[in-house]
Amino acid sequence: MAKSKKKSKQRHPNAIHLTVASVPRAVRFYEEKLGFKMTESFPPEKPVWAALVLGGQAVMLGELPSLQEAKQFGMSQEEIDVLKQDARAIARGALGVGVSYYVKVDNVDAFARKLKKNRIKPMLPVKTQFYGIRDVHVTDLDGYRLVFFTPVEMPAAVAGAAST
Repeated sequence: MAKSKKKSKQRHPNAIHLTVASVPRAVRFYEEKLGFKMTESFPPEKPVWAALVLGGQAVMLGELPSLQEAKQFGMSQEEIDVLKQDARAIARGALGVGVSYYVKVDNVDAFARKLKKNRIKPMLPVKTQFYGIRDVHVTDLDGYRLVFFTPVEMPAAVAGAAST
């Protein structure tokens, strides 16, 4: 099979999509408090979807559209059925439960100081984990857990056990 010479327009190979209560509110939080930069949004005048980036890592934020909006966006009946299923699931519980998004940063301790300056209280203090990262956990406005981390060397005993 011949390889296509056409390059993909996707700038970030991996991204997570988080359903949020309000895209404009979530974007402000991610930009002002966490340091992400918005790269795209739709529609521009009142976004219901946005893409943001921090250190080359992407996150997409989106609201569940109403049935009217879904039809305006050209969603098929199958897609609308899935949308209804998602809406029912969200109505039964909180957004974000059980979801953790790991974001690599250059220096997690400096990043944690920046969070404190922005009045973001970590869930736990910064900690070096036995599996080779130093991390800090925070939650966003919709309850998603964001784990900002910096790779560190694993202790020799753990590294040896991991390679056997």
